[in-house]
Amino acid sequence: MLTRSVNPGSLLRTLALFTILALPAVASADSVALMSLGGNAEQARLEEIEHTMGEVLRAQGHRLASPSSASVTHPPTSAEMEEVAAASRALYVVVAEVQPMRGQYSLSVHVYYRAAGRLEELVVTVLEAQERERLADVFRSMVRRDGLGEDALRLTEDLSPEEQARRDAEEAERREADAQAALEAEEAARLAAEAQAEQDAAEAERLMAEEQAARDAEAARDAEEAERLAREAFDARTPYGADGDWMVQLRLGGRYAGTVGSLPAGAQGGGGLFDAGLSLGRSFEGLEGFELRGGVDFATGAYSALGVHLGAAWLASPIVEPIFIGVGGEIGAIFTLTGSRDVGFSARVSALLAWRPTEHFYLEASLPELGYVTPGAGAITIGASLRAGYRF
Repeated sequence: MLTRSVNPGSLLRTLALFTILALPAVASADSVALMSLGGNAEQARLEEIEHTMGEVLRAQGHRLASPSSASVTHPPTSAEMEEVAAASRALYVVVAEVQPMRGQYSLSVHVYYRAAGRLEELVVTVLEAQERERLADVFRSMVRRDGLGEDALRLTEDLSPEEQARRDAEEAERREADAQAALEAEEAARLAAEAQAEQDAAEAERLMAEEQAARDAEAARDAEEAERLAREAFDARTPYGADGDWMVQLRLGGRYAGTVGSLPAGAQGGGGLFDAGLSLGRSFEGLEGFELRGGVDFATGAYSALGVHLGAAWLASPIVEPIFIGVGGEIGAIFTLTGSRDVGFSARVSALLAWRPTEHFYLEASLPELGYVTPGAGAITIGASLRAGYRF
């Protein structure tokens, strides 16, 4: 058996040389430089088609290389494509143009395969309804080492009138479906907006109702608080006679006296009376507002007389302010100092109104004050009086 020794150093140099030579090919293997699309379509549509092309190439296992800044003519030359491929370190260069038509577009594709220096061109029609499938079929046939081959005829074959009519019908149906979907979406958006508006209105109404309820509750609380304060103030009011059980009053009054019987010949009839007096009052615990009164007074005018009276008064405290209303009456005897100079009966009643301007001090009015006296022919009196009193 013969054996041949291998020099290890020679083997390492061979492997290193092979690796260096293979690196560029590995780096550019199956990478595609997709140039920006040209054509008459709107820029937004060109970018959309270019994006779809990139997705299709990636889905087929290709890696998109960063395109070179070098420009190419339309149609491009092999020299231009080689320059782009070298600058982009790409195995394939794809240049395409789009010419839009109704529901479809014409796509002119140039694919340069750098390993063989091969430039192929293909013009195909792409229906928008089948765009992704059509682009996938085109790139599957062109972006490969074998090139187009017999697929060129299949991809560019003319469609029969029946097939074209079928595809046109499908495209029309698709457009109608898209339009219907757009209308439905618009209607759904309108209904959603109306529902949102109703919801917003209901929410606003609910908030207004809550605010109104809060205001009503606050107003009710305020009213209740005001009522409570008023009730407390009323309960805490000063009742009549709270300053003391005893009261001294000075009285000034004026009345008109009209005789009720016949007078002797030459006797004077009724006339005005003016009186002043002093009285003493006494209230009792448990009888709020009630007071016994007695005093003396002097009257002059139609007649002159000295009177002694005994009576009572009752005054209520109907409001918070120290103002009191009530009634009073008294009976007594009068001693006339003129005319027949006799003794007679006297009685008077009146409505009372009193005010307590300060502690212990009271002002009181009798209005009207009705009376009856019997001396002589007798007389009915009507008038008013004012009294100032001090309680202790």
